[in-house]
Amino acid sequence: MTKKEIMPPNFDVFQKTFALSLLSNLASNYIAKDRYVPGTHGDPLEAQLAENIQVALSTPVVVAGLGDDWKIAWGPAVWRGADSRVMENAAAVFYNPEVTFEDGTTTASYVVAIAATNLISGYDWIVEDFTVSSTVSWTHYNPARQPATVVSHNSLMPVISKGTATGVRHIAALTPTDPAHGQTSLSDFIGQLNGTAGAGARIIFTGHSLAGALAPTFALYLKEHGALSAFERIQVYPTAGASPGNKTFSNRFGQAFPRKSAGEQPWQSWNVLIHNQYDIVPHAWSLSTLLQLLTVYGNSDAEGGVKLPEQIYGVVLAALADSAASKTLYAALPNAAFSCGSPGPAPATAVEYLSMAGIQHVKTYISAILGSDFLAIEHAPTVPGVIEFVDAQRRIAELVRFLEKILHPGAGG
Repeated sequence: MTKKEIMPPNFDVFQKTFALSLLSNLASNYIAKDRYVPGTHGDPLEAQLAENIQVALSTPVVVAGLGDDWKIAWGPAVWRGADSRVMENAAAVFYNPEVTFEDGTTTASYVVAIAATNLISGYDWIVEDFTVSSTVSWTHYNPARQPATVVSHNSLMPVISKGTATGVRHIAALTPTDPAHGQTSLSDFIGQLNGTAGAGARIIFTGHSLAGALAPTFALYLKEHGALSAFERIQVYPTAGASPGNKTFSNRFGQAFPRKSAGEQPWQSWNVLIHNQYDIVPHAWSLSTLLQLLTVYGNSDAEGGVKLPEQIYGVVLAALADSAASKTLYAALPNAAFSCGSPGPAPATAVEYLSMAGIQHVKTYISAILGSDFLAIEHAPTVPGVIEFVDAQRRIAELVRFLEKILHPGAGG
């Protein structure tokens, strides 16, 4: 009796996809000691991500869920700006020769896993997440070029935010700095797969948070430009993402990737944004859902209620202003919502609000889809040239200070 027969993986294909998505984020809490010089061999942040993924793939809780047949086919690769010491974008492509799908089919499959917002990356927050007041024409978009801001706004024109356009550009061009991780960009690697993948092979695009917008947008671009035509099935599994574009874009995505549900749980669905109803990120960037952020955690101005913290109120107003400034109406992708119950008492401070939001944005997804045991993924020791940033409360406090600087740029401190 083989090991696989003795201990079959206990995750279904949706859970496996989400688990692999999470592994692409395992360089998010690390700081490089030095800036990276483009063209230099081996970014230490990329090395850390590679080490962490390999250790995670052998962690008992991961093996129990995924099995031990997943390998890295490309990457991982990390992008960071010339002046940055933290990861801004990252991705890896995983491969398994025998993936069993919800329809009972077992076939070779690739999973393109794209990393989420790095909480300690100001670039991610400001440029890729929040740059929504400018939009880019989807019809003329090419991630190989700098995105051009749309001048003429028309509700019938599919557009995406400039932040999403910028993020997809980085993802498409991602190239490992260590040749052992791959010698082509992610786009070129997928293009090569399109010519060499065996009969019946499938490809899945997945990502959480920021990547919940980048993964479906990247997949749609590749499909519309013929870069995925050889795959028997192309599926997208975005989680916790904001709206990448307007209603016309959302409809275009839905037509290219029809919803496919295959289980009792909302998260057992392909080609829709999987989101927790108490997660604040998927409320962006539609005006109507952004307004819900004022009360999503039970805050109220009514007598006896808990008033929304001033910093959060200011950020919601700023988000509404940015969305409105785009002169387009952002709309969520086709989606499936789940809930794990009320998040608890209304938060009285910005730290409490953001702490609650962080739980609902990450831990709740892991607990609901994979089980709470999966929160204990093991990491490798730090590689030379990086420092691990592990103080969660300090991250939240710094984020509050960051928001205060946005709201009060002239203030000291």
